[in-house]
Amino acid sequence: MKKFLSMVMAAAMVVSLVPATAFAAAGEFKATAKVVDAQNFPVDAVPATVGGSELQLTLTTADSLTTGNDQVKFTLNFDNVKDLTGNEITKGDVKVRDGSSNANITVNSVVKTDDTELEITLTEGTDAFARGMVIAVDLSDLAMDKTSKGKTATVSVDSDDITIANGDDLVFAAVESKGIKASVKDTVDVATEEVATLKDIKIEPSVGDTMGAVLRKNDKGVSEIKLKLNSGFEFDKNSTLTYEGTTNNIGPKVTWDDDEVIFEVGDAVFNSEYLKIKGLKVEATSAKAGSTATIKVYADGNDTVSVEVAKVVDYTVTMSVDKDEDVPVIYSGVNVKNEGITDDSDHESLEVTIKESFAGAWNNSKDFTLSVPEGVYITDVKADAEELGDKVEGKEKAWFEAAYDEGDYVDLTFKRRGWDETTPDNDPAKVTFTLTLVADPNFEGDVVLKLTGDAVDEQKVTIAKFVKPYVVEAQQNDMQIDYRNTEIPTSVVVKEAEAGLWEKGAKFVLSLDKISFDDEGTVKVDEKSGLELKDNEVKTQKVDGEESIYFVVDSRSDDEAAVVTISGMQLYMDRSLPAGAYDLKLNVEGMNNLYEKQVVLNGANDKVDGKDRTVADINDDFVSYTAKAGFVNIVTAGREDTDSFTTKVVVPVGEKYLISGENKVEIDAPAYINADGYTMLPLRAVSVALGINSNNVLWDQATRTATIMYGSKIISMTYGQKVVYVNAAPIPASTSVEITNDRMFLGLRDLGNALGVTDITWDAATKTATLNGNK
Repeated sequence: MKKFLSMVMAAAMVVSLVPATAFAAAGEFKATAKVVDAQNFPVDAVPATVGGSELQLTLTTADSLTTGNDQVKFTLNFDNVKDLTGNEITKGDVKVRDGSSNANITVNSVVKTDDTELEITLTEGTDAFARGMVIAVDLSDLAMDKTSKGKTATVSVDSDDITIANGDDLVFAAVESKGIKASVKDTVDVATEEVATLKDIKIEPSVGDTMGAVLRKNDKGVSEIKLKLNSGFEFDKNSTLTYEGTTNNIGPKVTWDDDEVIFEVGDAVFNSEYLKIKGLKVEATSAKAGSTATIKVYADGNDTVSVEVAKVVDYTVTMSVDKDEDVPVIYSGVNVKNEGITDDSDHESLEVTIKESFAGAWNNSKDFTLSVPEGVYITDVKADAEELGDKVEGKEKAWFEAAYDEGDYVDLTFKRRGWDETTPDNDPAKVTFTLTLVADPNFEGDVVLKLTGDAVDEQKVTIAKFVKPYVVEAQQNDMQIDYRNTEIPTSVVVKEAEAGLWEKGAKFVLSLDKISFDDEGTVKVDEKSGLELKDNEVKTQKVDGEESIYFVVDSRSDDEAAVVTISGMQLYMDRSLPAGAYDLKLNVEGMNNLYEKQVVLNGANDKVDGKDRTVADINDDFVSYTAKAGFVNIVTAGREDTDSFTTKVVVPVGEKYLISGENKVEIDAPAYINADGYTMLPLRAVSVALGINSNNVLWDQATRTATIMYGSKIISMTYGQKVVYVNAAPIPASTSVEITNDRMFLGLRDLGNALGVTDITWDAATKTATLNGNK
């Protein structure tokens, strides 16, 4: 028994190793079916036999086990043919083609199995059935049974040996009414009250070989073809017409009406296969945007046919980008070569297209302007213009260079008459372009390109996005000048935007305006990134006369973006420094070098002292990255030892001015009386009028808190709260802090009490508040 089981299992294993295809029936075939040269007949001229049609079965697979004796059998079922006699399709009408030659495949039989059914059997000869072979069956001797308008004769293919795709109800003959058909390759755009030239209109017989087969001659021996437009459109009688398809190039006689044109045709058209009308113009006299111009074609003895020829569009110029394309991301503060970082961006924007909806819509008598955000600079352009004339085409870059110069290297201002205006005979004008961009270290966000001008609607598209190659985290430090070497209590953290971005040798320099750093402090790199520095202690160098601190990258990060922390920093603060906020600046030498080195888009005649214009020539103030606004807030300055004011300030309610001493000062947000009846004064305007430096009035958008620093006082207030803090001590306010017209307002007496102004008067008759700071 065990021996028997072993034999069974062994046999099963052998069977399992044999491919499944080995057990397939001989002659497993797949094919697709189609009819070629299907015949169309006019209703009054259906021939005795269809002629010309051929059924084709193309083998897509032909797998078998045997060679030389594979056999296939298939059945043809006909519909709307006269009963078969058995002679319509014979063995000689069946061919098997292999490329351009006949294959050696034997046609065993063609047998009639029903009045409208045939069975065909084929066997391999010296050639085996193969993929790509075509089994062709000539259908030309079949006769249609019913021949009224719209009738068709079809064939369906069925087989147990061949799996056939698309084998049902294949039309090989059809009866159509005698008539004409009209077509255009495409519609054209036209604006209201404008004229457009139509694409060629082709008129041809729906069945038959020549126009003479469908056109009916009148007693003059000619025929009329009439074209009629729908409401809102008219033909332009000034159209210059030419023709194609007429023998001897003899054109028809033409009669014009507003919405009709009649062509009187003779033998030159009768003997042609078609008539093609070129140069026909239409005007959208009253049709509005969105309407479609349709021509109806009339010919004696034929059904009317219609063809759409034009669409009415708005008379506009549009600016667009491909919405399926991703917005390119570029690092700010670096030049096009990406010096200092490893990024391989080409700094190119999305491709922008500006085009007119209709020829003539782009008015060249008005300037138009393209604007990029402040802090973004154009260094190059790739452009291609169509239908803008010789002033622009082939000279696109020079056109953009001149526009950048005209826009003072802030905008691109294209001067009027700088391009040719199109006419209705032209295709609509368009220009496509790609800008190469760089940006200040401080710039971050979308680059929104804006199109403006007297003759265009304002439009905006996003063409690129800038991100910073580093992020700085720092806190505000309120500091008093008690002695010269003052330690900063918080750390500064510099984070890499992505792993491996900072190049070796990149030098990060931190500086403060008017304040020097001491050479104290440590620089530490996180343990995971793998980035290394040349030194782990703070080093100093001069920047604008003040000592700054720096660190230098010695090797790039690997797996994670680097995090560099600077701690234990000390400041050397001169006692003459005024109270106020001082920003922390960051410049990366080797990275933020776009100012002196980066050439911007400028023409041959727009040099600066004979040299190419650079970003520095546009922005002559070197702009370092502002790492932290108000990083150091000096709250007690050595030279300010008084809290008193000496200025009288008069604030009339509802007026956009105040009186500071003897001076009238314009303000953008006037004082007002709030819902609770309290007089509300604009915080910054009144503080500055009293004599406080504007830099000492600080605003924190995140917390919506304003801070005033004067002498030994730090005064803060937060939107919506009914309290004012003076040197951290809360003082109840009579009314809540409000924000109106993007300006913070505080109650009259609350503001005076906070600032220490004791002499405050209110004139109800004139609705005027007075803060007597000189008393």
